[in-house]
Parts: sequence; structure tokens; C-alpha cells
Amino acid sequence: MGKIIRSIVLIVLFGGLAAGGLWLYQNRSAAQTVAETDTFTQVVAVQQGDLSASLSVVGSLDAPQSATLRFERLSGVTDLLSLDAIAGNTVEAGQVLAIIDPAPYQQALDQARSELADAETQLADLRTPATELQIAQADLAIAQAELTLAQAEDALDEMTTPDLDSLRAQVANAQVSLAQAQVSLLDVEDDKASADNLAELLETEADYSAQHSRLANESYSDSYHQDRLSLAYNALRDAQDARITAELQAQVNRLKAQMQVRQAEQKLADAQEALVEAQSGADALDLAAAQQAVAQAEANVAEAQEARVDLDAGADATKLAAAEANVDKKRLAVVEAEADLTGATLIAPFRGTALETHASAGDRISASSSIVTIANLDELQVVASVDETTIRQIAAGQQAQITFDAYPGQTFTGQVLLAPLQGTLQGGVMVYEVPVSLVGAENLSLLVGMTANVAISVGQTQNALLVPSMAVQTVGGLAQVLVPNASDPASPVAVPVEVGLSDGIYTEIVRGLNAGDQVVVQLSSASAGQLDMRAMRQMMGTGGGRP
Repeated sequence: MGKIIRSIVLIVLFGGLAAGGLWLYQNRSAAQTVAETDTFTQVVAVQQGDLSASLSVVGSLDAPQSATLRFERLSGVTDLLSLDAIAGNTVEAGQVLAIIDPAPYQQALDQARSELADAETQLADLRTPATELQIAQADLAIAQAELTLAQAEDALDEMTTPDLDSLRAQVANAQVSLAQAQVSLLDVEDDKASADNLAELLETEADYSAQHSRLANESYSDSYHQDRLSLAYNALRDAQDARITAELQAQVNRLKAQMQVRQAEQKLADAQEALVEAQSGADALDLAAAQQAVAQAEANVAEAQEARVDLDAGADATKLAAAEANVDKKRLAVVEAEADLTGATLIAPFRGTALETHASAGDRISASSSIVTIANLDELQVVASVDETTIRQIAAGQQAQITFDAYPGQTFTGQVLLAPLQGTLQGGVMVYEVPVSLVGAENLSLLVGMTANVAISVGQTQNALLVPSMAVQTVGGLAQVLVPNASDPASPVAVPVEVGLSDGIYTEIVRGLNAGDQVVVQLSSASAGQLDMRAMRQMMGTGGGRP
């Protein structure tokens, strides 16, 4: 039974070694088996040779110059007016791809420019010295404010300290004026001369009227009679006009006299009221209003005087700085408004191919809505996914062999463009996206996203000390190998070593062993059962070696 188990172990081990370690088979020492039935031990010699290590990973085809375009400066939601891009078609740099309504952005720009012009005018006014006209206007403003103040002070003084003697004199004068007006009215109403003159005019008018009537009743029709009749009519009209004028003049004189009486009565009433008010003291509301008027007038005088001083002194430094800051702010607002208006049109940033459209004309879109994706398919690269266990082996400039599942049997070259420092967590493993250039595939109809198989050359060494990778163990983070124990062959001795490159089958020993030394390879039956799976993982590139 033990012989059968050992035979099975030997078959599995040598089958695995034949897949990647012909060198181990050719250079093995005499085999020895231990008493246990579940472990196989092989002693091999350390040899010198060349080693080329590569890392096989899977990636995808990528266009470095690609962009998903959006209306990033769009505020709110709006309609997509037009979309002039079709998936698969070529677009030129600067080509208009999509448009939204620019009207609100043009309006905002016009407003921003208007506000900038106002701010620049205010700044220019502050920087411009005062003109003679501005100085004259400031002096006039001071004089007007001082006059208003004097009037307000006089009104307040009259309210608080009234001149009763003057007010009494005004009442007396008003009484005299009223009496004189009343006398004048009586004189007008009793004007005998005017009455006699009006009576005389009436009499004259009656005479001319009778003469005209007599001539009009005569039956003569010659020219002499007609001339006499015309003269009589004109005389009658002149007499009527004189009489009417006299009557109107009498009425006017009477009205004027009456008006003078009424004006005198009102003046007397006002003087009497002012005297009564002065004797009773000022009303509280009126006094407060008068005091407020004086205070406002004083403030107006101070403001006018300060404005005059400012003209002489020039612009205040604080006001000037504020005006300059306001101009800068308005200029920035114009720049932003111009950018918003420009952003209402989606422009192709480079020549490329429209890979996909994400919207249609008439759709409601926002700033986060993707509109079209374009890429430059003339310059492609492969982005390889490398996990955290092997990323340290990657460096910029390393050569790579690339194949595509879509084009079996064709191999292309490239080199690592960048060793990324930041990865992303995928399925609990940190994965790093490594860009690799692509050479020789210009004539293929490659599509972005195609699967690519990448073998990256991570190092080469010549005349190095080599041992089977299965001989190297890691204990406590340190590498070690087992060497034969002459005194107890069943218990090999662990020797610490420093390892270098590895292709998954062979490992370089940098320090700890010498050429010709022997190492022990131990393989349990459980490990033997997993050997094919491990070899598969190496071939897929997840174990850090080459296929």
C-alpha cells in the first residue's frame, strides 16, 4: 500500500515539474524517501544560469485621449436643442456637437458687462481730479444748505422766543390796513363822478339810438341817405362801447376794493392768530418738527462741507480700494458669464471618433448629464490590472508582449508607461491600473475595451544562483531554504537566504548559498494534489511568475 502511495506522489510531482522545471529533473541528485508515507523529499544542487522574469496580467484596450462631454456649466435643468454626433462617426477638433439655449447666458453676460462698465466709471470718477464746475457746484450746495439752516433756526427761534411786541404791532397795522380798505370800498361804491359819467354816457347812447332809428325809418335810398345812416350806426356803437366800458370799469374798481378788504381781513386774522399762539406757547409737535428741521439742515451743511473737502483732498484711499475691488469682482463676473455662454455649446476638444451618444435632442439634461463620448482611436494603449502582491515589480520602461483574444496568433510589443502609486479596491484586493504602450497594431480594427493579455518583463539576470521556486519558504516574512543535515538526513536544516528575481519556476538566490550547495525540496501529498492548480495560477499571472 505504501509503495502505491509513493508512486502516485512521484507521478504527480514529476508531472508538475515537467510543465515548468525540466532543469530540476536534469540536475537532481539521488533521491531518498523518508519513512513517512505522506511526504516526498528531493535534494537538488544550486546551479548558475540566466533568468528572465515576466509578469502575465490581463488588461483592456484604452484610448488615452478620450472624453465624455457634458454641459458642465449648466445651471439647473434645460432642454438639449440639438445633437450633431453619431456613434462611429469622426468628429473634428472644434466641431460643434451639441447646443442648449444660449439666451439666458447671453442676457447674464450683457448684465455683467453693464455692471462692469458702471464700476469702471465710478473708479474713473474717483481717480479724476475735481473740475472747476464740480468745485463751484459743491460751494453752491454748501451755500444752499447754510441758507436752509438759517431759515430753520429762525423758525425755531420764533417758535421758542416769540417777539410779542412785533406781533402786536402787526395786528395793529393789519387793523389800520383793513380800515383803509373799507374806506376805499365805500369811496368806490359812493363815487358820484363815476355815476354822473355813466348817466351822461347813457344819455348820449339814447340820443344816437333815436337818431339812428329815425334815419332807418326814412324811405330814402340814395347814397347820401345811406352815408348818414352808416354814420349814425357807428356813432351809436361807439356810445354803446363807451357805456359798457364805464360799467365794467366800475365793476372792476368795486371788485378790487372788495378784494383789498378781504385781504386786509385775512392779514388781520393771521396776525391775531400768530399773537394768540405766541402768547399760549408753541405746540409740542410743531416744536419737535422745527427742531428736527434744524438738525436735518445741520446734517446737510456738514455733508456738503465734507463733499467739498473730499474734492480738494481727492479720492479716499478706502473708497478707491473698494472701487478697484469692485471692478475686479465685476471683471471676474464677466469672465464667468462668458464661460457660461461658451459652455452652452458643446465643442469637440480634439479629433476623434464618437464612441457613444448618451442623449437625444429634446431631452431634459443637467450639468451631470453625459451627452457624448469621443476618443482618439489613432493612439491606443493597454491598461493592465496588477494586484497589490506584484505591483512592486512594475516600473516605467519595462518591455511587454501583448496579445488580443480578438486576434489570436498575433503578438505586439509595448512598454510600461507608468507605475501607479494609487490603486482601487476590487473584490477585497487592491488593484493598480498600469498603462502600457501598444506598437504594431495600427492596421487592426481595434475597439476600446477589448481584452488584452500582457506579459511584462520585470527583470533579467545572468550567471545567477538558481534554485527551484518550490525550495524557497517564507517564515515570519523572511525567506529560507532547507539544506541536507548530514547527521540526521530526515531533519534538514533551515538556512536564511535573500532572494532576487523569480519566474515562478526558478528563483534567484542573492545571498545565503553558493554554487554547488544542495537544497531540499519537500512536497506533501496535499501539496501534490494542488500542484496543477498552482501551475494554472502561475500561467494566469496571479502568482507573480510567468507561464
